[in-house]
Amino acid sequence: MSRIKEVLYKGKGENMLRIVLIATWLLMILPSMALANDTPKWGIGLNYPGLGLKYRVNSKNTVEIRTQFGKDIFVIGPRYYYNFSLKDKLVLFCGGEMDHLGFKGRVSDGAGIAALVFIGGEYLAAPDLGVSMDIGPAYISLQDRDTNEREKGVDFVLNIGLTYYFGGNK
Repeated sequence: MSRIKEVLYKGKGENMLRIVLIATWLLMILPSMALANDTPKWGIGLNYPGLGLKYRVNSKNTVEIRTQFGKDIFVIGPRYYYNFSLKDKLVLFCGGEMDHLGFKGRVSDGAGIAALVFIGGEYLAAPDLGVSMDIGPAYISLQDRDTNEREKGVDFVLNIGLTYYFGGNK
């Protein structure tokens, strides 16, 4: 186990983590695409504080790649949504997210991961504009590159966003 930690957090570990995140995203999107039974729809989203690109595979499955950024921090990773309730203008969903985190401050510089499960909803304020909110617990693990000091724990994350949809049916 210590060898895995060493590979993930030193030197080439960043590349390995990127490969794992891309593989996770592909494993989420490819089976969903095989199950597609209605016209897919793309969406470009703004979340606080970041951007996302959504792909609604069908009425029950949506995937997204999203990024969030702030002063000295960058987060990127895939998201999966299972839509379990579709009303005229309201979609309720649950899902999961896996992110790579990078940070650089005056004193510390490092990377880590975040794994999140969430539940939420999206209200279609207009046919092509959705307002969404979700909340859930996130496991976060960070490690400083210079000192190898590690911090990890669980915290709740609240996401708020706007998505503009284009292509396909509603």
